[in-house]
Amino acid sequence: MAKALKSLGELSRLCDIIIEIADARAPESTRNPLLMQASAQKPRLLLLNKEDLADPKATDSWIAFYADNGIAAKPLSAVKKGVYALIGACLADLSKAKREKEKRYGMKRQPLKLAVFGIPNVGKSTFVNSLAGKKAARAADRPGVTRAEQWIKIGNEILLLDTPGILPMNYEDRKKAVNLALLGSIKEEVLPTSELASELLAFLNERYPDALKDRYGYEAGEPLEAIAKRRGLLLKEGKPDISRTVSLLLKEFRSGALGRLSLEFPDA
Repeated sequence: MAKALKSLGELSRLCDIIIEIADARAPESTRNPLLMQASAQKPRLLLLNKEDLADPKATDSWIAFYADNGIAAKPLSAVKKGVYALIGACLADLSKAKREKEKRYGMKRQPLKLAVFGIPNVGKSTFVNSLAGKKAARAADRPGVTRAEQWIKIGNEILLLDTPGILPMNYEDRKKAVNLALLGSIKEEVLPTSELASELLAFLNERYPDALKDRYGYEAGEPLEAIAKRRGLLLKEGKPDISRTVSLLLKEFRSGALGRLSLEFPDA
């Protein structure tokens, strides 16, 4: 962790703007404060990615929250086209000082150097590929795909630094750790998935009961076994297959099959 942060701190000094990617469903949980410290002096654009999976009202509230706190933030779905058109005006605004300096010293217009920071599985590589208009970085719906920094040239105007996702070593706030696990930013092999499913079920019962009812015919207060029975996820002896039911619930939440849902809200 220390080595990676030192490396990113040194690389960020070479860049003009830091683009920080967070998950729109839990923006604060998916921001790494150590990455922010490593590039604290640079202009920053915060992109709330996967906004097509998040509760639109919650996302609007987050954008207003960040604006009130002096942070340039935009909602984004990196899997869709038109990423540069969406952030171009923000980049132009954040690079004004650089362009004015070039004019003042009679310098030739230089490419804008952008660094992309974020934790695992928030969609950094998908964003890079969308911005580049080609497969410039490996991308997958699991953490730990980007292993090392790489510079990517985008036309004549942009040099983009793609960086590996880095998580803090520990989280004092248990809720943030649970959110990261639910969003797939922590490898599932090391997680107690049955506990996660119970956490998710309790949260959805409180915030989005209609999502469970519409998808599974689930009523508040029912056990997880009720979903297993309605979906026919049974063992040979007819008992509910809890393992498959847990996997189904987590997968359908992450994919958006349960609807556009958010785990965090500014008013909390």
